[in-house]
Amino acid sequence: MMNLWQYNRKDVEITLKDGKKVSGFVEDFCESFDNAEEVASILVDVDGTDMEFFENEISNVVLV
Repeated sequence: MMNLWQYNRKDVEITLKDGKKVSGFVEDFCESFDNAEEVASILVDVDGTDMEFFENEISNVVLV
């Protein structure tokens, strides 16, 4: 289990399990019990577009 909450309100680079890399600002964190999918997630501003990434599709997160 990743501690996605620690990246809230920070600039990150996310590596997805499919190898794709995404960089942006984490605008929000959602606990698994608050999420309809029952998986924790982070909402990332990627070049002005909000994108949600679920814990089970993330391989790695680093601060930038």
